[in-house]
Amino acid sequence: MEHRYLFLDLHHITRIEGLYRRMHQPQRHPDNPVLRGENPWESVASLYGTVLYDPQDSLFKMWYLTGPYVDGMVKIRQRDALGNITLLGYAISTDGVHWEKPILNQVDFKGSTANNLIDIGRTNCEGFAAIYDANETDPARRYKGFYWEHGGINTFVEYEGRTIWGRGDGDGMWMSFSPDGVYWTNCESNPVIPLDSDTTQSLVWDPKIQKYVVFGRFGAGGRKTARAESPDAIHFSEPERVFECDEIDEEGTQIYGMPINIYDSIYLGMIWVYREGVDGTIDTSLAMSRDGINWQRVLDRQTFLTLGERGSWEDGMTRVTQNFITHNDQIYFYYGGVNGPHTGRKFKQVERKHKSMLGLATLRRDGFVSLNAGEAEGHMLTKPLTLNGGELCLNVDASQGYVVVSVTDDIGTPLENYTSQQIVGDQLEAPVRFNGSLDTLKGREVRLRFQIRNASLYAYWFT
Repeated sequence: MEHRYLFLDLHHITRIEGLYRRMHQPQRHPDNPVLRGENPWESVASLYGTVLYDPQDSLFKMWYLTGPYVDGMVKIRQRDALGNITLLGYAISTDGVHWEKPILNQVDFKGSTANNLIDIGRTNCEGFAAIYDANETDPARRYKGFYWEHGGINTFVEYEGRTIWGRGDGDGMWMSFSPDGVYWTNCESNPVIPLDSDTTQSLVWDPKIQKYVVFGRFGAGGRKTARAESPDAIHFSEPERVFECDEIDEEGTQIYGMPINIYDSIYLGMIWVYREGVDGTIDTSLAMSRDGINWQRVLDRQTFLTLGERGSWEDGMTRVTQNFITHNDQIYFYYGGVNGPHTGRKFKQVERKHKSMLGLATLRRDGFVSLNAGEAEGHMLTKPLTLNGGELCLNVDASQGYVVVSVTDDIGTPLENYTSQQIVGDQLEAPVRFNGSLDTLKGREVRLRFQIRNASLYAYWFT
């Protein structure tokens, strides 16, 4: 399996001269919002959920949080429920832009099952994280879903003059399994983690440790992120806090959620930065980790997905969801947009002109952070690496300049016949040609030296 060297950090680099790193923000799709609530059971569409691509069905599949969001009570599953109940909507797409909401006939809403709601959990399914598990040998468990289930069955309590859900037996983090992502069976051991997580969740398979890893607020102590792991997606370790605001963050800043995906062996966290003490908004920045435990913010906390224009459906919150999809040489990021700030100590009440909807933003493959040079040529020398033959490739935009690569000895002196010609053009997979064959250096420890001028280097790897 190829391993791409990205520039989210400088882990694989020994020396940089005359170069700088630049974060690239994804571009909003012109058809945004791509999905909105339009039925009585889905007043809003919130991506406290997951979008993924199913290779067997050749379909994009979306699970999103929704609900009627009305005052008073509604009949759901033939029993009374509060109007703010959280339900799981389902949509499918062939291109990731135009979505269909199939009638599933699973959940009774006001006496009818003619809706796109998935019957999962028990009462309130919140923050649904799903994975398509290509390594699973049991077809009935091909899909795995991890979420917060809470609220009892018919248990309501009064709090500050309003009726809210009470706690019920079995509240906590639940796991469910499915052969197709539509029909789900709840794990008999639920809750798999007997703690709450009032946010989005994350579920990934880490091939390095051969375990399933989950992230959420459970056991983190508020708006922070905890981690637990499991060999079978049923029996989990004790959650441990792994990420929170630090002394550099302004007082009143919180980590509202951090959806996590593994991208070319690197954990990438989409931090929902909540500035409760400032303007009450939430946008998305990046964090990265090589083990899911030790995290660092990417490029001095720069915003990755910005808020929308003032007055728009996304001017108060833009929150990238769990999982992002590499498709057609682009990365698809789905996000929930909210009009207006989050209610909090500065904003006791917020009047929203738009309901919550879902958008799509795209980025070139590997395009999170590039290593750049201007008019003056810059240089980069990697740490030692052992060659295994094959071909060296670059993801590079050298349409206005060039990149030259040399294979060097340990002190950075180019080996004879191993300095490339200038690599030019905007190429997602540019082969690097040497006079000598890399196969003849197989097993040898070398370094790579890059000369860059008026170009952006996004990644390099060996095929």
